[in-house]
Amino acid sequence: MDRERGHLPRDVSLASSSLNWVKLVGLGNLSVGKTCLIKHFCESKFSSGYQPTVGVDYGFKIQNVAGLDLRVHLWDLSGGAEFLDVRNELYGETDAIFIVFDVTNKSSFDAAEAWLREISKYGPPNAFVYLVGNKSDLKSKRILSAAEAKKWATRQQMTYFETSCLNGDGVESMFSSILEAIAKQRGLV
Repeated sequence: MDRERGHLPRDVSLASSSLNWVKLVGLGNLSVGKTCLIKHFCESKFSSGYQPTVGVDYGFKIQNVAGLDLRVHLWDLSGGAEFLDVRNELYGETDAIFIVFDVTNKSSFDAAEAWLREISKYGPPNAFVYLVGNKSDLKSKRILSAAEAKKWATRQQMTYFETSCLNGDGVESMFSSILEAIAKQRGLV
């Protein structure tokens, strides 16, 4: 293109800096539904084909919170132990982290303690941290009660959410609550 520098009506860096950027990170064991949770929020649909995340996946959505558009970057970090170094590089400047477990898999809930240790070691000190029980639609296979998960989250000073990526229950309200907390913390609303 034959455009001269400065042809835009306003400086791109000024336009970019006036936008409200938010970084969210999803953590949890393999197969708990982190990718589906993020895809459902970004695309309002359920992805039935399981493809394990290799290292990291990414989503983006502009979400309106109290009349303010937030540019939400969603980082889906693989739960595999071999990706520890990748995850640790991506915690920087994170506003909120949500630890996801599968309500039909007790070991994925038990691992939340290890995820908290990883966050405390490598994550930003001021990030909000949430616990998310996913696959709540699988009522007949459920192993862990919502009350038990909420009790644990409360002891850790975390907010607990339940979601189902299959039918969308709780997905939008979870992300809306997280984003509202971030906007309030920043004094935007």
